[in-house]
Amino acid sequence: MNDIEKETKAEVWGRLAYLSPDLLCTADESGNFVHVNGACESILGYTKGELIGLNYAELLLPEDYPSTDRAIRGLRTDPRLTSFENRYVHRDGRTIHMMWSLTWSDTDGMIYAIGRDITEMKVARLRLQQSEQHYRSLFDQNPDIIFLEGRDGLVTKVNDCFASTLGLAGEDVVGKGASSFLPGETAMVAERSLQAALRGDTLRCDMEMVTAGGERRTFDTVKLPVKANGQVIGVQTIAKDITPMLRAYETIQRQARKLETIFESISDGFFTLDWEWNFTSVNREAERLLGLDRGYHLGRNAWEEFPSELNGEFYRQYHQIAQTGESAYFEAYFSGTGRWLEVKAYPSSEGLSIYFADITEKVRYRKELERLSLVASKANNGVIIADRDWNIEWVNAGFTRLTGYSLEEASGRQPSELMRSSEASRKSFASLEGRLLSGEPISFEVLNLKKTGEEVWLSVEINAVFEEEGRITGFIEIQTDITALKRSEQELTEVAKDLYRQNRDLQQFTYIVSHNLRAPVANIQGLAEALASAPRDPDRFGTSLSYLRESVLRLDMVLRDMNTILSIREGKGALQQEEVDLGLVLGQALASFQGQLGEIGGQVVNGIAGGTNIRANRAYLYSVFHNLISNAIKYRGEGTQLRIRVTCYPGAGEGVFISLSDNGSGFDMGKAGKDVFKLYKRFHRGREGRGLGLFMVKNQVEAMGGHIEVSSKVGLGTRFLIYLPKG
Repeated sequence: MNDIEKETKAEVWGRLAYLSPDLLCTADESGNFVHVNGACESILGYTKGELIGLNYAELLLPEDYPSTDRAIRGLRTDPRLTSFENRYVHRDGRTIHMMWSLTWSDTDGMIYAIGRDITEMKVARLRLQQSEQHYRSLFDQNPDIIFLEGRDGLVTKVNDCFASTLGLAGEDVVGKGASSFLPGETAMVAERSLQAALRGDTLRCDMEMVTAGGERRTFDTVKLPVKANGQVIGVQTIAKDITPMLRAYETIQRQARKLETIFESISDGFFTLDWEWNFTSVNREAERLLGLDRGYHLGRNAWEEFPSELNGEFYRQYHQIAQTGESAYFEAYFSGTGRWLEVKAYPSSEGLSIYFADITEKVRYRKELERLSLVASKANNGVIIADRDWNIEWVNAGFTRLTGYSLEEASGRQPSELMRSSEASRKSFASLEGRLLSGEPISFEVLNLKKTGEEVWLSVEINAVFEEEGRITGFIEIQTDITALKRSEQELTEVAKDLYRQNRDLQQFTYIVSHNLRAPVANIQGLAEALASAPRDPDRFGTSLSYLRESVLRLDMVLRDMNTILSIREGKGALQQEEVDLGLVLGQALASFQGQLGEIGGQVVNGIAGGTNIRANRAYLYSVFHNLISNAIKYRGEGTQLRIRVTCYPGAGEGVFISLSDNGSGFDMGKAGKDVFKLYKRFHRGREGRGLGLFMVKNQVEAMGGHIEVSSKVGLGTRFLIYLPKG
């Protein structure tokens, strides 16, 4: 290129650079700016002086450098015009999107570049994409069916809900009319709606469609004209499945009819008033009791129709409900029909709902009871008058003296709740209730609690009160205090039990005398006679004397056993008791066996904590522990290390349970039966013993007011469970 051509090109480039709003620049082969036009300041915020000599990469976003570098390097091999986009950092920190057109000049070894700010175009394109995505999301993911039709009436597009609900993919319906997926009668409605929408109208109607499962469902359908440049170019249909709503509406209608039937069938009268005191509904029973006529009274004002009730009890109660918003229960006399009514009134946002029943007979009965109460109030026995639901209406002074409850405290409560009857007493009454409801008087005895918590035995007589129609209206209960009689009976029972025990003990003594005493006495008598008549042979005399001594010892042992039994028996009535530490007494009993336990390697686990106190006889308690531990050692298992475990835990009535178990030889509970604690009963052969220990244990435990149980298995061990009261 000659100088004239160079100058012409430079002039042209300069003129373009001056006039262009785009960034025109030249750069050397290293990418350093050589010439920059004035647009650099409006685009990047830098002056020409700041950019000249600066490398293009210094203002470029780092992530755009690789692609930009590849484009510039490519110019050396292919100097033709190259276009690409990248991002620069504005002086104020903003990101500027640039569109570049570059060419390479071999003549002067320069890069000629034109850069256009396309940031707004990028933002607009992004917004357009977001708008398209938003529309596509609204269309495709809409929970309602949407489809588009052209002016020719053919479907152009359907959404996902259309496909999933009707079981038809887009390709199944696009290019076809709506009649291809709508039932015949619905297709005709859709066609008329389409034509109206093409004229610019928006229409709404219910349409039936058949789902993929073959179910006919109802859709609330809106057809909208789609316009462009003021012209209708198609129709968009949005169909919302309203089948559940229709079914719910049908259910509500059925429930309303059912509720109306219930209101008509209930035995109570029922009517509703709005807050202007106009009748809004009335059932047949309300018509009968109040003299109403639905055909006439619905919509009419209650106080205008019944002016005699103005400022009366009904007027006052209903207005109070309106002021407080709280429901009310009351009784009042309705002069219109001469009836006493029991009324329950409930407020709502619409007005009052009022239930009522005729209690004229009940009021008359109550007045009769009031007259009877004048007589009953003077009686010494307790008298209760209760309604048919067993709610106390009246009690006399005798009841108050008997139980401690006044009329105010008893009213509205049930006798069983007030007197805190036992479960057994409630079951006893339940077994007789059928007879009472059939009109037969009943009587029974019951143990109740007074207000103070003191027990009182009552003889109870109950009569049902009937109205003329034979319906029970209430009950009259008469209570007589038989506590003293019951205590006498209990004392007699205890005496009988004591006589039984004494008789049993006498049988035991008879056994001792007939078996245990007779044998040694007979031996002594025989030996004494033999010694008196026998020659004085030293050997025979010594042998006989030895036998005599043995018989005397056996006789002494039996007499001592009898003495022990008698001492326990006599001590039951006046046994001296004191505060006893269970753990301490157990420790004392164990101390006497330390040598034996050490020899056999026995182990005792003491689970009774110190300070566990009860009132008991210390000597008896020591004897019980001593006998049971002695038995455990005596009847330990062969080849097994003896292990005795003693524990204590709370029992009923503030008493304690003491468990003493071992892993000894045990015995057969089936064979032992009821003989476990009897005198001279033994269950182990080849072991020393007289069968007295467990007999003494049982008697000593019972003398302290407790009881004992035993469980045992052969080869596994034995467990004794003792209950002792704390007081």
